[in-house]
Amino acid sequence: MSFAEKNKKQSIVQVAIDTPVNKLFDYIWDHESLGSSPQRGQIISIEFGKKELVGVVIKEIENSEFDIQKLKHVTGIAPCTSISEDVIGMAEFSSVYYQKSIGEVLLPAIPKYWRQKEKWELLSKAKRKTKSAEKKNHRNKEEQKVIHLNDEQETAIAELVKASQEKKFETYLLQGVTGSGKTLTYLRWLAKVLEEENSQVLIMVPEINLTPQLEESVRTAFPESSLIVMHSGLTDRTRADNWLKANTGEAKIILGTRMAVMTSMPNLRAIVVDEEHDLSYKQQEGVRYSARDLAVWRAKKLEVPILLVSATPSLETWYRAEDEKYKKLSLNNRAAKNATKPIIDIVDLNIDRQSGNKNEHGFSAHLLSGIAKNLELGLQTLIYINRRGYSPVLNCEACSWVSDCLKCSAHMVLHRPAGERSSLCCHHCGLIRSIPKVCPSCGNSDLIPLGKGTQKVEEFLSQQFPQAKILRIDADTTRKKGSAEELFGSIHDGDADIIVGTQMVTKGHDYQSVALVGVIDADASLFSQDYRAAERLFAQLMQVTGRAGRSEKSGASRVVIQTRYPSAAPYKYLQQDDVNGFLAEVCEERKMVGLPPFSYQALIHAEHKTLMAAIDMLKDASRAAQLSEAWPQNVMMSDVVPKTMVRLAGKERAQILMECVNRQSLQYALEIFQQALTEQNTKRKGVGWYIERDPVQI
Repeated sequence: MSFAEKNKKQSIVQVAIDTPVNKLFDYIWDHESLGSSPQRGQIISIEFGKKELVGVVIKEIENSEFDIQKLKHVTGIAPCTSISEDVIGMAEFSSVYYQKSIGEVLLPAIPKYWRQKEKWELLSKAKRKTKSAEKKNHRNKEEQKVIHLNDEQETAIAELVKASQEKKFETYLLQGVTGSGKTLTYLRWLAKVLEEENSQVLIMVPEINLTPQLEESVRTAFPESSLIVMHSGLTDRTRADNWLKANTGEAKIILGTRMAVMTSMPNLRAIVVDEEHDLSYKQQEGVRYSARDLAVWRAKKLEVPILLVSATPSLETWYRAEDEKYKKLSLNNRAAKNATKPIIDIVDLNIDRQSGNKNEHGFSAHLLSGIAKNLELGLQTLIYINRRGYSPVLNCEACSWVSDCLKCSAHMVLHRPAGERSSLCCHHCGLIRSIPKVCPSCGNSDLIPLGKGTQKVEEFLSQQFPQAKILRIDADTTRKKGSAEELFGSIHDGDADIIVGTQMVTKGHDYQSVALVGVIDADASLFSQDYRAAERLFAQLMQVTGRAGRSEKSGASRVVIQTRYPSAAPYKYLQQDDVNGFLAEVCEERKMVGLPPFSYQALIHAEHKTLMAAIDMLKDASRAAQLSEAWPQNVMMSDVVPKTMVRLAGKERAQILMECVNRQSLQYALEIFQQALTEQNTKRKGVGWYIERDPVQI
């Protein structure tokens, strides 16, 4: 007779806990003391060792392998509904696919306060609404004015609405030129979805800085629908409250970054992944998941349509659309009346230098004259350089000393913030040092900044155009809460003549008065050991190009891209405005050498205080894995090599690349390799390791 049959007042539940141990843990569920029967997905408190932790009920079982008398009891139930079944299923899938325990996947996706039992009583009390929150629910009629769609938009919406009404899974790619009204198109579709009672929709964006602008657009489009946002910039209380609203079904629209894909939503009917190509959708710590790929998995699980949106789709998504695994919807024309595509000028810096312009500050004569003319016309100029700080490195001309980081295989960047002391900062580990008065190597006092970042470009433009209002937008100027929203508001209000910024100024922003875009140092991203470098550069340039000429107000617009390699594919196809042509060429190159999407990859990383310890760990694990009888012979494995940035935050790092044309074979190989690593880890103390599926950077 089973334990449950002997005692109807108690059950045995298996619980997921945030621990690397890849197993579920058995606990006794006392019906009388807890006041209910166990349910899959319930958040509960339990004793784990000497600590009280929070876990999630995964299943109820009849018998435990362990002595019943030694099992501990569930000590409490969180005052919230169970996590939705599709999220539990997604965590189970991710646990296998990304080689992590289910607890490591599921628990971090739950907001911090819901993982702290002592906060449960606080969360069960309603939070007092602020005036600003109430104000957001009131929109005037002018904001809600009807915008007429063009034929392309109407066709796309009709296709999406049909899929929603038929309640079937389908993955769509909405590929449209910048300014073609992609956001308005999917908002109109979601409006139809939300007409169904109790329905919920998920909108994902790659970065927090995009959320305020899109949040305003969504609130305006759905003044009567409950909207919550989910991203890491929220306070712990706000994130916990928003998660609860999504979990109960109260929130109809969930807008968030990659973390939002794991939010519990019982009535999810449609998913949108905006800027689907963006690298920010790939988690770079903990469980290294792709939020875009998990969103597709979740849509399939729920049998609902999902829309991937981009002007420059990732090659993997584009290839699946060309292969008709995804359905493609195209917007080829700009939505705004009289808005025209900008003219693309590719400036050859080699010729520019020959004509007498030394270009010491990174500006060609053509770009400088364009800025001056734009200022005369009262229009805005956007200068894009994807490097923050003043200068990438400080150099001694006497002995060639450079400002290297003590903890990383990288240079420390010179920062000269206005009104503050200059310093050297590592953008990888965060180490900050004061600037040496003399060269630490030879004592020379003449230290020279090499290269340029946003601060140096801002300084030069201030000297060149002293009457212009210049605004710099990068990770330094947007560090304080609300600062990004304020800066972007200044642009839209016309309180800036020249905007200098990194890629955060390029994504999704609808600038009405930008008539000139200048791109500085694009070549820095052109050459890399990473085979995706050209694809990323093209996407960045296409995005920044799309910020010009978005309205009649900006008039005839122009984009000036400076390069020493004008014949490179990204520049050639950009000038031709041919996204499909560029992706087709890259796709053919990948096919020839068997790179994704024509194969599948995984990286195995190891790190230690010494490089040899990390390398030896991977070598021994590799040898042991390949000796296994179950090892799939069609999996290719590289030699153990140091990572491109060998040292990071004081740890030396090495890696192995695994490739296979069959995804399942790669999965088998990773499971064997994981076991070999676990065994090796017992012999070597202090060596950290992790497995990364579908890496976006190698």
